[in-house]
Amino acid sequence: MPERRRPLSESERNLHTGLFSDVLRSAIEDSGLSLHRISSKLADHGVNVSAAALSYWQRGSHRPERADSLRAVDLLEEILALPPNTLMTLLGPRRSRGRWAAPSTPLPTGSLWPHAVSLDKTLTHLEKDARRSLWAVSTVYAHLHEHVTADRTFGHTRVQKVVRAESDGVDRIIAVMHTDGSATHFEAIHAARLGRVRTDSETGYTVAEFILDRVLNTGDTATVEYLSYSESPEASPQCHTRHSLYRPAAVLVIEVAFHPTAIPARCAGFYSPRRGTPEQSLGPLWIGNSNSAHLALSDLDSGMYGIRWDWD
Repeated sequence: MPERRRPLSESERNLHTGLFSDVLRSAIEDSGLSLHRISSKLADHGVNVSAAALSYWQRGSHRPERADSLRAVDLLEEILALPPNTLMTLLGPRRSRGRWAAPSTPLPTGSLWPHAVSLDKTLTHLEKDARRSLWAVSTVYAHLHEHVTADRTFGHTRVQKVVRAESDGVDRIIAVMHTDGSATHFEAIHAARLGRVRTDSETGYTVAEFILDRVLNTGDTATVEYLSYSESPEASPQCHTRHSLYRPAAVLVIEVAFHPTAIPARCAGFYSPRRGTPEQSLGPLWIGNSNSAHLALSDLDSGMYGIRWDWD
């Protein structure tokens, strides 16, 4: 059985804001276990990682990226008695060039959205197999333009995408919006037409389908552009926006334009590999003379990316 988890030591808490390799090395030293012993414990759980590979990880010369390596990271948190997600969070988004183009298994809705059962139900109201359409494409390029109004609420979101089909016969994409309960409205702008829209007012989910102007087979690409906005007289001031990637993506740009009378004190980008893991800061973002800030990333892993801002 795995050892009981213990709180981070003072040195580990300091390292927690630093590098994956630093925290791993400190935890291994504190555990008193040899690399060969740790490798043996991983093997007991059906995961084979050599002592040499563990040495590379703690020195920072290599990092775990494959699915079995990431499983090993989860187990290391148990073996080294670290709090859940301590190591996983520090890994951050993977950036190996060209990785996004490799075949990938899409993340389930529950890994990215709250109240996933309600989201799945709303998707089912759209069509019986809507989740297949949701996962049928990967993102080559996405640019989200978020507009914040003078009362600090969201105005509209303009989405420009280049998508790639991950199976044959793809004729639509699915958009998901989560609000405070008000219905979201969609408008097709380019290379698609708006199909059915379904809303669950209790959980705030709205899903919409955009019918492509041609049917895609595996590897084919298409461009899509659409607007989304909600109308709620009781909308609350907002302090973040995020975008969920079910599969790895080549390029993602998130841009927030603020009204000239509603400029936040600071902005920062963030990333989380899945719900339940602490956010990793991607650093501060400059708000320029255009009253906007943006986050531009390439060769991304699946997960949640976004921008947070503070009004005061």
